[in-house]
Amino acid sequence: MKRYTFNFLLICFLIASSGCQRDDICPQSTDTTPLLIIRFYDSEDPSEFKAPQNLRVRSLGNDTTAVYNRFSQDSIAIPLRTDQDVTEYIFTLNTPPDPVEGEEPGEPGNQDILTLSYGREEEYLNRACAFKVNYVGLKIDVENDDDNWIQDIQIEQPNVEDQNQSHVSIFF
Repeated sequence: MKRYTFNFLLICFLIASSGCQRDDICPQSTDTTPLLIIRFYDSEDPSEFKAPQNLRVRSLGNDTTAVYNRFSQDSIAIPLRTDQDVTEYIFTLNTPPDPVEGEEPGEPGNQDILTLSYGREEEYLNRACAFKVNYVGLKIDVENDDDNWIQDIQIEQPNVEDQNQSHVSIFF
């Protein structure tokens, strides 16, 4: 009787463990929807990287959260929308620190609004990872005002398919 119980439990264990497949978990090494890589350059010496001081990058639209706040590096990676062909961001140079309660907020900084338009191509990866979106035909428009801090934008890679190199160069 013990032998039948042991065999029954062994069969139940084998059936239960065969239900889990390797394909149920998306490996971290899998390339998923890429971020847009932007490098910043000095407009007076275009070969030199230049870090914008206290840069805030905030999406415009339904989700107005800051992607970066008071960032001071020479490159950033930002997400593009996967549900629309347009993403808008506000790039604010010299963002003041968040005010302490009871203090007046500082000057808002110099804001430029970038409108990024593109086509989307969905690529099926596998059952665990589902789809990734590649962006093709990237175009960028800067809303002109009297005080744009962005002097020029060059699109280095119009197709955003990976995160191995920069896609856009901003000169200021």
